[in-house]
Amino acid sequence: MARKRRVQVSFTEQQIEKLEILAKEKGFSKSAILALALEEYSRKELDKKNNGNSTFA
Repeated sequence: MARKRRVQVSFTEQQIEKLEILAKEKGFSKSAILALALEEYSRKELDKKNNGNSTFA
């Protein structure tokens, strides 16, 4: 398993509420939800880049 590091981020109250709801509904930790969201976003941006449409640096 990959080594994990702790990071600190800031969210609005609405974002935190959404995160907590998603985590509870899916049965994942909030950290896991954020990691999955980052992986999905990164994958989509890489797909765009590979198709010549990237705005991701």
